Amino acid sequence: MNSFLIQVYENISYFISLTFKVEVLWSVIPLAIATFLILLYFERYKGENEGWNSYLSNSLVLLFVSISLFKHIYEIGGVGVFNFIDYPIKTIAVAFLLLISLIFLRFNFEHLMPEKIARYLGSVLTTNLTAYAIILFVYSNLKSNSEAILPLIILTVLLSILLNLLKKPLRFFFEYIEKEKFKDQLKNARESIFQIKELKKEVKFREKKMKEIEIKKLEKKEKQAKNIKKLIEKNVKKRKRK
Repeated sequence: MNSFLIQVYENISYFISLTFKVEVLWSVIPLAIATFLILLYFERYKGENEGWNSYLSNSLVLLFVSISLFKHIYEIGGVGVFNFIDYPIKTIAVAFLLLISLIFLRFNFEHLMPEKIARYLGSVLTTNLTAYAIILFVYSNLKSNSEAILPLIILTVLLSILLNLLKKPLRFFFEYIEKEKFKDQLKNARESIFQIKELKKEVKFREKKMKEIEIKKLEKKEKQAKNIKKLIEKNVKKRKRK
């Protein structure tokens, strides 16, 4: 039992180290980037959900990965088509992946399955982790193909758990950003209200000053009119006396 667990552990370590080999990274990095960005997007915009277009796109990922893996098997040792006979289990695994991708493509394109099932089977985690497991299986050099199955299942399950756990800090981070934005908006609103009040006070003050100036002008004109009237009356009286 202990030797079996040690063997499983060693194979998991082997697959993790295999992930970082250059030829494998060319296939794994796009999957990793796409997975992370999509997780980031849907945690950022919680109101949005994956739809049929997303499930269809994820199915295309499986299609492109399977074609790439067929190319890899074909190029092993420069033998070409005979590799599909020499590596039957790997060929069957890739053919199965291709078949699944085509079935999902049809089902997602025509909306043939219930959306609840499509949401699970066509999710980015399901499709990309499945693609990742098949990539590692095809690129592996284990003597027995059966030795790869359990370690790959454990590895993909662990990655699925890790990515789902990653959602919590991402959610917390975006909630924190939203709270800070709301605080800034509230602060700006209060400042705007204060500025409006100050402007109103300034307008009232200026209106008051303008009224005072207008009143003074009117009073001045009224005095001038009275003075002119007095002068006219004086002139009239002088004329009458003459």
